[in-house]
Amino acid sequence: NYRFLQYEFRLANKVSATINNVHQLDEHNYQDIPYFADLRIACGHFKTSQHDDTNIEHLSLPSSYGRLDPGRHFIARALGSSMDGGRSPIKNGDYLLLERITPVSAGSNDGKTVAIEREDLTGDGQYLLRTVKKLENGNYQLIANNLDYSPMTATSEMNTFARLKNIVDRVDLHLHKIFMREDIPQLFDLEFNPALWQTGHVRPKNHPDQYLLVTLNKQGQAKDHQYHDYFIDKEKFHWQSQNSTSPNVSKGKAIINHKSTESQVHLFVRKNRLEGKKAAPFIYCGRLSYLSHKGEKPMNVKWLLERSLTQNLFDYFSG
Repeated sequence: NYRFLQYEFRLANKVSATINNVHQLDEHNYQDIPYFADLRIACGHFKTSQHDDTNIEHLSLPSSYGRLDPGRHFIARALGSSMDGGRSPIKNGDYLLLERITPVSAGSNDGKTVAIEREDLTGDGQYLLRTVKKLENGNYQLIANNLDYSPMTATSEMNTFARLKNIVDRVDLHLHKIFMREDIPQLFDLEFNPALWQTGHVRPKNHPDQYLLVTLNKQGQAKDHQYHDYFIDKEKFHWQSQNSTSPNVSKGKAIINHKSTESQVHLFVRKNRLEGKKAAPFIYCGRLSYLSHKGEKPMNVKWLLERSLTQNLFDYFSG
């Protein structure tokens, strides 16, 4: 028993070091920029302490978002439903990549979506997103995507402090990063319920999406819970459901029909259950698309990863 515990301890330390090394090898593809909970906080920061970012949280984005400058670019979350409409809706809680507007970088904003600071009727600050439209008389109109909000005429009292570059896909914020089980729900604005999130196939109530939490090496678990899960290659994943799941029950139907029901399936994977004597973290592997299944009770499901694994991660999970 003593020798077994020694081996387990050495293995856990090796696993922890390997996870960190894999993560660090892929970090060069990401760029860190400031993050603010909403536009009000962002505007306040740039007004009062734009040169001091020591206490500012940063998030990382992949190079696919272009070359980013942490002095000009930042992420803030959308608040409200005024831009939730049209071909490119901005929903409450969306992560927005914005670029500060300064006298040097002002340029033309006609046709672009901008962040505006203005005073409301009570004198309090309002922080809005609106699309700029230049009128024939030379004035500018500020238009919301949601038709329930009337257009506004731009005035000199308004402070246009940033322009929208992109709506950030949450997968890009979290892909291939490490999370403890209890931290996963908050990535999707959900609360951690231990009874729910201790399962391998999580379907939160009144929430459209599904989450697969997979441990590849099942040592120490009862035989009935040793499901057969593995990466077929960098693009495909084999997952085995619980023994009670068949194509005709709600969980089976949710898997097979997730595209038609607009339910996104997210995959979190860890190689081992423990690191030392503590629970091991999961690595977020992105969204999945159902390809096919065989059998029932359990179902053997083949998934396509929306984003391929890096070679480093594939080697780690396959070793």
